[in-house]
Amino acid sequence: MRTLWGSRTAGLRVPAVVGTALIILLTASPLVNLLISALAGGPKAFSILMNSSMLSLIAETMLLATLATLWAMVLGLPPAWILTRTDLPGRRVLQAVGVLPLAIPPYIGAFTYITLLGPVGWVNTVYQAIGGSGPIVNIYGLWGGALVLGLFTYPYILLIVGSALKGSDPALEEAARAAGLGPVGIFLRVTFPLLRPSLLAGALLVFLYALSDFGAVSLLRVNTFTTEIFHQLNTRFDQRNAAVLSAILVFLTAVVLMAQRKSLGRRSFVQQRSGSRPATIYPLGRWKAPVLCCTYLILGGSVFLPVTLLLYQTGSLMSLLHTLIAGYRYLWNSLWTAAVAATVASGLGLFVAYLTQRRKGSAGLLLTSATQLGYAIPGTVLGLSLILLYNAYLPWIYGTAAMVILGYLLRFLPQAVQSSTTALAQVNPNLEEAARSLGRSPWQALREVTVPLIRPGIAAGWMLVFISSMKELAATLLLRPAGFDTLPVRIWIASLEVDYAGAAATSLILIVITALPLFLISRLDATVSQLN
Repeated sequence: MRTLWGSRTAGLRVPAVVGTALIILLTASPLVNLLISALAGGPKAFSILMNSSMLSLIAETMLLATLATLWAMVLGLPPAWILTRTDLPGRRVLQAVGVLPLAIPPYIGAFTYITLLGPVGWVNTVYQAIGGSGPIVNIYGLWGGALVLGLFTYPYILLIVGSALKGSDPALEEAARAAGLGPVGIFLRVTFPLLRPSLLAGALLVFLYALSDFGAVSLLRVNTFTTEIFHQLNTRFDQRNAAVLSAILVFLTAVVLMAQRKSLGRRSFVQQRSGSRPATIYPLGRWKAPVLCCTYLILGGSVFLPVTLLLYQTGSLMSLLHTLIAGYRYLWNSLWTAAVAATVASGLGLFVAYLTQRRKGSAGLLLTSATQLGYAIPGTVLGLSLILLYNAYLPWIYGTAAMVILGYLLRFLPQAVQSSTTALAQVNPNLEEAARSLGRSPWQALREVTVPLIRPGIAAGWMLVFISSMKELAATLLLRPAGFDTLPVRIWIASLEVDYAGAAATSLILIVITALPLFLISRLDATVSQLN
């Protein structure tokens, strides 16, 4: 046992072993039970694979995720370089506004763009009013899903690539400049190759999000695995077929993760920085106005236009207040479940981070891998796996709000783990040893020395889990007890019922609540580390 946890955690051995076993059981058991359920029927259970529409479903799902990722890269990569390496006016303000799409769930974005570009949306209404016949544009379908998902997920690439650009060694670009390369040549031959890990990390987040999204694709009528799983559960009431589809989606997700790891391979992207010189800022000159216009176009499509449409559809401040008062219980359900999930996740995240950072080894790797499962599994799959597991073995939990909290916890625990791990990695273990030498126990050293130093990282992780839980739709739809609606559920229901005013007002309430902690996160030093 000493070789596993070491002297620094000597007083925490039993809690560490018990806690590790419980966390692995909590995070891995739903997925294991899902796979067992999928295989339980034998060959007959996989008859769905022989359906001629299965290849079409796989192709459409993967194509949607690929197009959304490429679109997000187009929207996120150029602004990341422009806002960090040029003299564009108002860069700091634009950087802050650029992360706001993370506060707007894609299903809200889909709702706003349906009112604009749908068959009976404003664009088609105006077109027909001036003499046109039929709709000139129709956002429903594959291209609409890719458009919306890319518009509201590109900040992942913007943040991660922007952070890498800020931390890169300016000496490399200066050497390339001395060799006669211009700004474009420097970017293509020096900067871009070094950005490959951060770009792939951001692209992976977007791809996995698009692969697992349910709200936006269901509203935009894109047939993907998530919508088909939901259809099997709520229309056909066929848990076995839903389990098989979920197992296939988990397999596709695992393939994507392995492909990303293989793409990086054993290459080294480490830069040895000498000094703390800032990167070179390039003057835009006559390109300043066009670049500024393009930047505002991106922000307009992802922030200004959706919020403006929501405000217009809400109608008035009184309508917003009426929605807030009438739906206070939905707001309360969202707030308290998200807060409880974020608090529990922060505690577990600190526990996992402490063990994996202070005692690196096979146990730490296993624990880290187990906690990452939820983030790689779509909300519909996670919801189904929890239903199958807890309905069979813990029926007293099934059908309660505890299932919703558990779904949030498993889905977003990796964010809290990453947050605490990043913060803890910057704390010298010798500080804890010094506290121990003064007579403090391991628990006291952790509470009095380590936790105060990493409090900003823990707070950032709490807010990230809170934001993600507030926005979660798919898992909530499957796990909520009867009559237990949250803000995302009400938005989804109102959209299906064509209650655009109610959906818009509820969307504005959700955006305001999630934008505040997002702004607070942007004030912390570890912002990008939490999203990566």
